[in-house]
Amino acid sequence: MGHRQAHETADYLSKITNNNDVHQILVSPYLRVIQTACPTSNVLGIPLSLEYGLAEAHATPGSVLPSAKERWPYFPQLCLKHTSLLNVLPTPGYTCPKTGHPCEAFAGKYVQRLGEFASILEKTYHGKSVVLFSHAASVALVAALLKCSMRSLKFAPCGIYHLERRGIEGPWTLQRNGESNDEYVKENSPTTYPWGFSERHFNEEGDKPFHGSSEGIDLDYFVEKEGESKM
Repeated sequence: MGHRQAHETADYLSKITNNNDVHQILVSPYLRVIQTACPTSNVLGIPLSLEYGLAEAHATPGSVLPSAKERWPYFPQLCLKHTSLLNVLPTPGYTCPKTGHPCEAFAGKYVQRLGEFASILEKTYHGKSVVLFSHAASVALVAALLKCSMRSLKFAPCGIYHLERRGIEGPWTLQRNGESNDEYVKENSPTTYPWGFSERHFNEEGDKPFHGSSEGIDLDYFVEKEGESKM
């Protein structure tokens, strides 16, 4: 079902981007995201650029994941010339529960990273259209660009958030919400659902030094108060 959804998503993206308007496709370095992005790469005729700034929450930095060169024999859609715009740094004292490698703390440090990546993205691709493939938690990137709360944002499987910027320095506007894929996906697995952040992601207690709210990071982190900027 996931492969069919990826092809349905690619067909829909080709329509809303007019095929030729996309400058680059950036994709998280994780396998399932690359697999999802490949049909879009084929339809648009644009290679996939591995971008560690889009990596999954609890990301494990360094050489844990295969490089673009290592993945290329299996995914020739990958670009071998792209240099990641942002590299993930491990949070002291945190290890991935699956791999045991040092990792980035979730949700606080992940949200901070997506805020930093939003700023880099704006500067690097100013005035250009870019397609991004990431994970459900990247609703934080949407919130960072829109400067809004994460409270109401959810990401459906193969959901598409379409954001546009009016004018040279104008604010980003939401053209399409990614909380539903009903418009282009024929069927969803009963085990999948739209995902979003909740208070518990920032308030869970434990023996680690960083969670989220303890560092001033919560669901409203990207809502700018007068005189403040998170980017």
